[in-house]
Amino acid sequence: MSEHSLTSIVREAYTKHSVLCDLVCRENSENLTAEQSAIFSQLSEETRKRYYGSGIVIPEKLEGKRVLDIGCGSGSLVFILSKLVGPTGYVVCIDICEELMNIAKSQLEYHQKAWGYSKPNCEFVMCKAEELEFEPNSFDCIVSNGVVCLCPDKEPVFKSAYRVLKDGGQFLLSDVFAEVDSPAKYREHELLWTLGTTGSLRWDTLAVETSKAGFTTPYLMQVGPVNIVNQEVLQMLENGRFVCAGWRLFKLGKNVKRGAARVTYKGDISGFPDAFKWDVDLTFPTGVGVEVDSELATILSASYLSSSFDFSDIETNPVTKRNQNPFAYLDKLQAEGRFPGFIYSIE
Repeated sequence: MSEHSLTSIVREAYTKHSVLCDLVCRENSENLTAEQSAIFSQLSEETRKRYYGSGIVIPEKLEGKRVLDIGCGSGSLVFILSKLVGPTGYVVCIDICEELMNIAKSQLEYHQKAWGYSKPNCEFVMCKAEELEFEPNSFDCIVSNGVVCLCPDKEPVFKSAYRVLKDGGQFLLSDVFAEVDSPAKYREHELLWTLGTTGSLRWDTLAVETSKAGFTTPYLMQVGPVNIVNQEVLQMLENGRFVCAGWRLFKLGKNVKRGAARVTYKGDISGFPDAFKWDVDLTFPTGVGVEVDSELATILSASYLSSSFDFSDIETNPVTKRNQNPFAYLDKLQAEGRFPGFIYSIE
């Protein structure tokens, strides 16, 4: 199959960024635990200065897990995951940019020693997100940070991820999303595409696209704004707004379903002793029952997170929010004086 021209353009653009280090993205520390932020600060300088992404997302309960990072870049998230899965876990990382992959490989020994491991627990594979070359049901968790917006064809990305994820596994997706459709005449504009704008999904189409692959409805975990300063770019995009948003999705086994439940978090997930934040609307305090609808009760009881919760059947049918509007949530934060820092700027 011939390569899409935009894929080649993305590869060329990020090869240049890897050399010039001229694309700076902010670490979204407000969404990380103290442990996760501390690990980020321990990454090598060569890794940190090439952090490109739409907001770090890190699955919970990773020790001993096999994790796939789709679009690993220079390895910022790779080496955080490497630390969190521990010496018995394993991280597989893919990318299409050989230069970034080589930089990540060059930092492998540094992080192996920093984490105190006797041997590496991650590997790097050159392949496209649309064509994951792994066995079905071979990963406990998948993460992707700022990659889907750069892929010309989204559907095979989600289908491929679903195929290699185990039943009960979690897919944490952080990406750039548009509030409205980008102008058709600039849809494949090379610069706009590599900046993550015209290739981004309109936020309300994500659930449609991921459900085609088989994933559960997304839950919004975090939001960060994109700052478009360049007036020419802003004009081409017709003043459209873009956000970086992180979502939880799951792959469940066939015919897995349970009713609504009162769910009690046990407080045993590392970094979350007092409460477990599920998404922007729902938090599970430790030891306190929270009523959730059938869909979320099914996810929690059928996923790898299930051992951290107790479940009691209920007769009522509570309303649990999902597929939240990230732009509305960002506006809410701004109105409350809690507007987060820009994840990246287009200048």
